Amino acid sequence: MPEEKSDRIYFVLSGKIKIGTYRDGDKEVITAILERGDVFGEISILKDQKRKDFGFAAEESSLAVFTLEMLQKLMHDLPALSMLMMKLMGDRVMEMEGKLESLVFNDSKTRIIEFLVNSIRKKGQRVGYEWVLRNFLTHQDIASLTATSRQTVTMILNELRSENIIQFDRKRLLVRDLEKLHSLISKK
Repeated sequence: MPEEKSDRIYFVLSGKIKIGTYRDGDKEVITAILERGDVFGEISILKDQKRKDFGFAAEESSLAVFTLEMLQKLMHDLPALSMLMMKLMGDRVMEMEGKLESLVFNDSKTRIIEFLVNSIRKKGQRVGYEWVLRNFLTHQDIASLTATSRQTVTMILNELRSENIIQFDRKRLLVRDLEKLHSLISKK
């Protein structure tokens, strides 16, 4: 929770963890949805401070929790772990820079399509010429992650479905033509 001491690092072993912040005192804004293999709380490695964000399990989840002292000892004993943590933090910085750039330079439709393409590339599975993303997010979650509205997400997804570029339901997203979807990202 916000204002808690940031002295633990969490590794997601299974499930989904939503990370977010509160705006205007009580409005919840989701900034990330983490799954198996993701890490959060890693900023505590760099600086002893209080948390700004909250994290909660969006479904049954399992985490490995390390205190800062435990992780520092492991990183000292296992240099490969230090390199992994540096890579994870570097990846997080690059991801945040990409999100900021997208927010500044792209319209809503482009942000949503970019999100879909990046999600498929990160977690999708190739099935013949198509790509499938299981455990597809809700339209509201996509809206939160792309700084758009749920209605805009629904409109864009329906438009892409009517063009036979994607198919989706509550459980999965099927991208029929990833290159065509990618070509719809307007670069300004």
